[in-house]
Amino acid sequence: MRILIVDDEILVRIGLKTIIPMADEYFEIIGEASSGLEALKILEQTPCDIVLTDIRMPEMDGLTLLKSIHERWPEIKVFMLSNHNDFQYVQTALRLGAVEYIIKLEMDPSELLEKLQLIRSRLFAERQKNEEVTRLENKVNLYGREVKEKRLRDLLMRRSTEREMEELLRDFQLLSFEAPFTVAVAKIEDYDSLLDHNRFQSERLLNFTVANVVAEICKKYGGAEYVELERGQFVILKPHFDSLLLKEICHAVRTFLKLSISFGVSVCYNKPEMTKGFMEANEALEYRFYRGRGQIITYGELPETMTDRVEPFDSDLWLKRIEDHDEAGILQLISDWVLSSGQNPVSTPDAMREQWIRLADTFALSLKSEQLDIYSVTLHEGKYPHHVIRGAETQQDIYEWFTGWVQVFLNYKKKHGRQRWRAEIHHVIGIINDRLHMPLKVSDLAAEVGFTENYLSILFKRETGETITDCLTRIRMKKARELLKEPGLKIYEISEQVGYADPNHFSRSFKQLEGMYPTEYRKMVSGRS
Repeated sequence: MRILIVDDEILVRIGLKTIIPMADEYFEIIGEASSGLEALKILEQTPCDIVLTDIRMPEMDGLTLLKSIHERWPEIKVFMLSNHNDFQYVQTALRLGAVEYIIKLEMDPSELLEKLQLIRSRLFAERQKNEEVTRLENKVNLYGREVKEKRLRDLLMRRSTEREMEELLRDFQLLSFEAPFTVAVAKIEDYDSLLDHNRFQSERLLNFTVANVVAEICKKYGGAEYVELERGQFVILKPHFDSLLLKEICHAVRTFLKLSISFGVSVCYNKPEMTKGFMEANEALEYRFYRGRGQIITYGELPETMTDRVEPFDSDLWLKRIEDHDEAGILQLISDWVLSSGQNPVSTPDAMREQWIRLADTFALSLKSEQLDIYSVTLHEGKYPHHVIRGAETQQDIYEWFTGWVQVFLNYKKKHGRQRWRAEIHHVIGIINDRLHMPLKVSDLAAEVGFTENYLSILFKRETGETITDCLTRIRMKKARELLKEPGLKIYEISEQVGYADPNHFSRSFKQLEGMYPTEYRKMVSGRS
């Protein structure tokens, strides 16, 4: 407990300083003053818990000091020092909030320390109570925010009645949501990469940090509601939308957090249209596939002629250049294709991704006649084609990866195409195809062909261009893609049929090759058919 001694008599101050240190670690004297004015100057500079003050002093007496302390530092406890003839003043001091008093001429060190210990205990009890109240208030506020966010999220994801909207606005005092009303959906760019590289230590901390920046800027523009979604997406609900708000958020996040954010923005509505506005903003945000990172795209900017239909694909033209190993010709075709689709988009981003999948499938087709597989091609930047196409955030990302992969593909095709593998390698691949539902070890395969495990591994990689493990995974996933087209099979059943006892391990392995989880792939192929 930090104590300030205030008395105009120097002998009293010396006596108090002598008594109080006897209490060892419990009390610390932070200073002394000879008047109330001098005491206030010290309190303005130094934290204090208890003020021991005389009642009668020049310049400013103890009662005036007591009033000032209660107005400015109500948590400080005031202990009055008095003389015999000051009892009337003592009564006034107690009414004004002094917690204790002692008569100076009768002061007993043990009595003084006992009273100080009582004040100390009282202070601790009050602080514990205040901390508990603060913790409960924070908990209530947190739960209040969570419930509000959940309700807002529900209204964004599904169509709601006017009555539901009115209840939400009333229950959470969102009466500021007057017209014109706008929904903005944001996406933190390269979200998975940020999590993989652990820049923010956790997904929760990353989203919390961005939310704090957004909240501070929204205050400047009259406030807005922030709703966190998933995978680095969040929504800003704002009446009287100002595009400068989103520009400032983009700039602040880029400057202070070294992150990039894109926004999709709905049209303005005369009343809060949660679901419709959310769908429009999402559609606008998807258009960054063509526009690139760090964009603010409004729904009104989208081309009216965009279609979900996948445009016809001239696979013969591509196959000829692939068979001719015409790298320059292939790259020119890709460049022209990207330039044309970006300048005048006629396909939705999903439809355009499907066209890229068809291009990858055309490359795969050129390997089939040679008993090769696109998944056995050497990885470029640690990724498979389908994974890149489905996971890339912009078409420019796909283009840059694909143009680097073309050379890797042609080198692989040149090295491994039209080659006869040794009989032992064919036998190993036959075993894998026949027993892919079983747990297979390289040591067991080596024993079957009479090789050591190390020698088989080296020989297999040299002849096929891939490891035995990668070959096993590729064949299992090929079988999994076929089985996922059968709606009657459960995911765990498919997992078992392709040799995975753990369905979660199977799902992760599938996503690594395909860029989507088995459930997503099934939904896609069933929709396509």
